[in-house]
Amino acid sequence: MSNVTTKSWTDDLPVCNFTGAGFSTNQVYNDDGSRRMEAHKFNDRSFHCRVDDNTSIYAIFSGQGGSQVAEFSLQRIAAEILLGQLNEKGATEEDVKEVLRQAFISAEKGYLDSIDSNLARKTVLQCELEGLSQYEISRDYQIVLDRLNLINEDLKMGTSIVLALIHKQKLYICNIGTCRALLCKNDSNNVLRVVQLSVDHNLYNEDEILRLKQLGVDVQAFRQSPGFSTRAIGSYFYKAGYKDCDLLSSAISEPVIAQPEIVGPIPLDDSCRFLLLMSSGLCKTLSDVFANDRNLVNKEIVQMAVEQFRSQSTLMGVSQSVVHKCDQMHHDTFIRQIRENQFSSIKTREDIILLVRNFNFPLPNAIHKDQQQVSFSPVTRQHPNNMFFSDSESSSITDTNNSDYTDTNSSTCSDRRPHLHSFDKNYKVKSYVDFSDYYKIVENARQHGTLPANIDFD
Repeated sequence: MSNVTTKSWTDDLPVCNFTGAGFSTNQVYNDDGSRRMEAHKFNDRSFHCRVDDNTSIYAIFSGQGGSQVAEFSLQRIAAEILLGQLNEKGATEEDVKEVLRQAFISAEKGYLDSIDSNLARKTVLQCELEGLSQYEISRDYQIVLDRLNLINEDLKMGTSIVLALIHKQKLYICNIGTCRALLCKNDSNNVLRVVQLSVDHNLYNEDEILRLKQLGVDVQAFRQSPGFSTRAIGSYFYKAGYKDCDLLSSAISEPVIAQPEIVGPIPLDDSCRFLLLMSSGLCKTLSDVFANDRNLVNKEIVQMAVEQFRSQSTLMGVSQSVVHKCDQMHHDTFIRQIRENQFSSIKTREDIILLVRNFNFPLPNAIHKDQQQVSFSPVTRQHPNNMFFSDSESSSITDTNNSDYTDTNSSTCSDRRPHLHSFDKNYKVKSYVDFSDYYKIVENARQHGTLPANIDFD
């Protein structure tokens, strides 16, 4: 993999200065926890940009099995949203949500179209094995089996996504998979509350479990893989190729789907304090620490963010400090289990990204100080269902560390690590990214006079 930093068109988008991004690469612990090392290259991607006074976009792409689908989805979704019908006059809130939905659909279709050559190679190799016994295959065709396994690993690659769009002072959240979005708001008593706006598409989601059971999937068999995402972009092996997967072969139709959840619009008023976007790896890290208690995960990371707001001078410092603390908590949990002679199932930690988008939460140590105060109290309250959007679940939790939350389930623009991209020396994107549709969209927008005026697309 090349270590060359490659320039992407999204790098030229104006950066949102109200955002901080924190990163940490994946880790594998040795038996006593004294050494840690990376298991693979960094698979996650993110970007945060302020297009104009009306529009800002923030997104995390958590790659599964590799970075290809995450990278492809970032490029395609950004193009579809920014060069589509978002800024057309008369666009309604439903039109905005449809733009988001179509952006995800386009990313899914575009990536699946790009893997035709892999599918063709797989078909040829399978034909070589047709009619042979298992003994003959294992004895004489190991090379063919190895090639098939490599192709299947490529076909398993996918990505979870959480995307936040701020358009005309309203917030929209679109997610698929296991990334998460948390909005922190003040209530009428100036008490900070956290609202989960995204939906976790995994085997802790009762709706997803029911959907899989109705398809004939043995969900119990997946209990050994709680990190399994029931929705994703990519992941062909678990979609059209699911008959080749032993645990999914009993399904009557594709068990893993690419249908996103869209929440909004949520008016952004003075009560909105800050937004957290969490990668799948960050959610899993805290789930390991807090025994998969989603309510506790949300509460703890918000409390960590508040503590860092009070001590750091930049939003980058806030986000990176929270990531560092989560990293350390995970490692400490592993060490504690080892010292207590417990079996530890958390010998690895995935890549982590945290985006913090501040609205008006005070950052006392910054140059420009906001003196407005926000209080935490130990009072437990519960929001009603569907407080400002539909299709949500509500629950309340009490923080014993003098804070109160209600948890409702509901630099460059592209954040890149310079050694994490596999592009060639001529700065061309590998073949899995096809920019032809992007150029068509740009040209169409130019002809209709809808190209954003403050971005150079040449």
